[in-house]
Amino acid sequence: MSLHFDGTLGAAFLGHFVTSVLFGITSVQTWIYFGRHCKDPLSLRSLVFILWILDAVHVGLITCGMYHYLITHFGNVFVAIKPYWSIMVMIMVTNISNIIVRGIFAFRLWKRACHLNLHPQRSQQSTVSGGSVLVPIIIGFLSLYIAGDAFYFAIRGLSIPSYFTIHQFSWSLYAGFSGEVAADSIITIYQCLILRRCRTGIRSTDSVIRVLITYSINTCLLTSICAVLCLVTFALLPNLFVYFAFYFVLGKLYVNSLLANMNARGSLLENLSRPVHSLGSKAVLTGASMQMDSMEFRSTEERMSPRCLDRD
Repeated sequence: MSLHFDGTLGAAFLGHFVTSVLFGITSVQTWIYFGRHCKDPLSLRSLVFILWILDAVHVGLITCGMYHYLITHFGNVFVAIKPYWSIMVMIMVTNISNIIVRGIFAFRLWKRACHLNLHPQRSQQSTVSGGSVLVPIIIGFLSLYIAGDAFYFAIRGLSIPSYFTIHQFSWSLYAGFSGEVAADSIITIYQCLILRRCRTGIRSTDSVIRVLITYSINTCLLTSICAVLCLVTFALLPNLFVYFAFYFVLGKLYVNSLLANMNARGSLLENLSRPVHSLGSKAVLTGASMQMDSMEFRSTEERMSPRCLDRD
């Protein structure tokens, strides 16, 4: 009798492959960050380094699990359906990394909103004045709940005899991924409100802001779609490991989003430092996820000053 592992170990293997590729991208982006932003605060650079370490541990734990299933116990059905410690620890590491990323996002949102509230003459709207503290607090509580939920899921997973019994506490999985989507959506909506408030009426500046809003929405969609795919595949295919494949990738998307955001700061500074007439009405920014470092714009008679990119 032939055994088929395409939907279980095969799906997990594909997720591991994509995760390894994304770790390579994370490493390149980390190298670029430290090369370009050596003047950033030590605390921020330390967090970036910690995120890279956690990302390396993340891919190492998945590799350990895949070696256990595919090499050490190749073809053993009873081992293949039993949760392995490295996979459960990987869930914990992923959420430690995610909470750091969201913490950086929440802090920077709070800082930009407070800056705009102190200088309301620089913006056209006052939509976010009441949320400069409340929204980051909500993001923080959601992040802590998601992390606690994930730790609960991982600890319970170490004590069950088979992946097929995860349904006993599947509520934890549904609640956790729903929280992921909610937190990402709140971050994106709030930063879009801040960006809208930064409009100056200058065509080139407003064109840049529209691009940043588009990047913000696209970044949220990327992580949210991945979280939703984890939910949907678990609900529809609970006896397969397709949801694990998407979950392997989810943590890497958060880290790469943050690093791409920070590495885009240099090109954004260059574009915003040019005279207004040189930008014209077709200002275009390249890169991905530049939403966080581009929250504030100030116009003078001849130049735009990139206050939004001040070193934290």
